[in-house]
Amino acid sequence: MSKAPNYSDNEILLTLILSMPKKMTKGQIGRILGIKSAGQKHWRERFEKLGQKKLLSIEKLNVGELFSGSPILTYYLSEIDLEQIWSQYFISYDERHGVIIDPFLTPFSAGIWDVSGTSEFSKLIGSKFNYYFLCAKNEANLVKPSENIASVSKEKTWKVMDAVLSIGWKTEAYRRKPVLMDALTSEQKKTYAFVNSIYEGQIKEHPADYRKFIQIFDKNFKHYL
Repeated sequence: MSKAPNYSDNEILLTLILSMPKKMTKGQIGRILGIKSAGQKHWRERFEKLGQKKLLSIEKLNVGELFSGSPILTYYLSEIDLEQIWSQYFISYDERHGVIIDPFLTPFSAGIWDVSGTSEFSKLIGSKFNYYFLCAKNEANLVKPSENIASVSKEKTWKVMDAVLSIGWKTEAYRRKPVLMDALTSEQKKTYAFVNSIYEGQIKEHPADYRKFIQIFDKNFKHYL
């Protein structure tokens, strides 16, 4: 059996994040990554391991009697998967000092993020509203996921995952604190206006889920906003 191509789990998950809400076979995911061997057995084994860690969801397609042999499986991300991805890749526990390390704590010693509520940030990432918002943003984005993936270096993959998964609360922060706009370039302001219009659309479509999103946001960003 040939060895699996040297693509990290992070890169596979980023592909799925940028493709939400689509459900894809391993071969389709492979084409986005730019490889031809994703239909082989070792790729299914890799996806199975990610599924066992609750980092992605696996669905068996009902194709009746059209195909025989191995079932056709599709892979996708749910809200729970997003929460688990954030917990596993962006939050760590410092056993020596007995503290949780979260990237949104370290840069802001003044308290942009309430230390007592750190574990809830994963719930914010995995909230239904944030999931709907990310899906809507992906569908409105004219750039194909394959082009995004091709332009990202292996070293920057986790940074892109960070930026994509946290864009929901950042948009909410900019809506509440317009002074943040002062630091943006004209091009960034155009991007923000585009993202904000999608965000507003999701607020109208999912008001109940937005209220739940805001409850977590208000609790944990009270020192900042």
